[in-house]
Amino acid sequence: MASLDYSGCKIEYVIKGGKAEITGCSESKGRVILPDTIEGLPVNSLTRYSLANLRQAEEIILPSGLEGIGSLAFYNDRGLKRLDLPKNVYRIGGDALKNCDGIREVVIRSERLLRYVLDELLQELIVVFKDENDRILWKLLFPVSAESFSEDVPGRTFHRTFTGPGYTYRRETAGSSVSFKRYDGLFKRTFEEEAAEDLCLLAVCRLVYPYKLENDAKEFYSRYIEENAFTAVKGFTDKGLFSEIEYLTENRLIPPKAAEEAADYARQRGNAEILSRLMDYRLKNFKPEKKTFEL
Repeated sequence: MASLDYSGCKIEYVIKGGKAEITGCSESKGRVILPDTIEGLPVNSLTRYSLANLRQAEEIILPSGLEGIGSLAFYNDRGLKRLDLPKNVYRIGGDALKNCDGIREVVIRSERLLRYVLDELLQELIVVFKDENDRILWKLLFPVSAESFSEDVPGRTFHRTFTGPGYTYRRETAGSSVSFKRYDGLFKRTFEEEAAEDLCLLAVCRLVYPYKLENDAKEFYSRYIEENAFTAVKGFTDKGLFSEIEYLTENRLIPPKAAEEAADYARQRGNAEILSRLMDYRLKNFKPEKKTFEL
């Protein structure tokens, strides 16, 4: 086993069959960047526990030619917020993402990875699919799925149970490929189970990237956003989702009163970029009320 210093990290590796395997990585804050090649050879796999316990790493840039990821490779990387899986990844070992409960977004380039990602990550999760030109084709939010265990005492066996809208979204819409019609059809069924802020993000993800989005679903999503516009902008402001707010303003989905409340909220939060966007939106779309005086 050998090692090298790369982009602020100590990378451990082995050479096998003319390719490099990463076997370990030292702790690093913020972003971890892994090399595409080592000793002039392509890095094609991550071994078991190779990137485990990087608790302060928020993003890990994987080798572009990566093909295989070993079991428990990212184990306990609780600080990880986003993961971008290269297009050639075809094999991911069991529990590779175990205890990665901080991940909020995963980028995939093959739908065959979708089922694995959703089974591993039960938290609220945005899955982004990119095509062969690295353009976003679709972006879907999957709500949190609750997990519980029960014991059958006589048989000394445990049963794993999943509940909540997140489980329904995962099981009814995402198999080897996504059923967008079923995904959109579930929206009305989740009103009582899911927070309005989360539903707004789900709706906007579909509207911004309307892959296989039928007109009636588009109208329903848009109407829901208009009726909950302040909640939507408030949630996006808290999460720093500027492009989602841009979409709402460009498509005039924020009514006057909600726009005023949203601008006040952005001002309170000290978010100058969003405040400026909302002020411009109000100026362009809503005429100020004329004051009249009686003599």
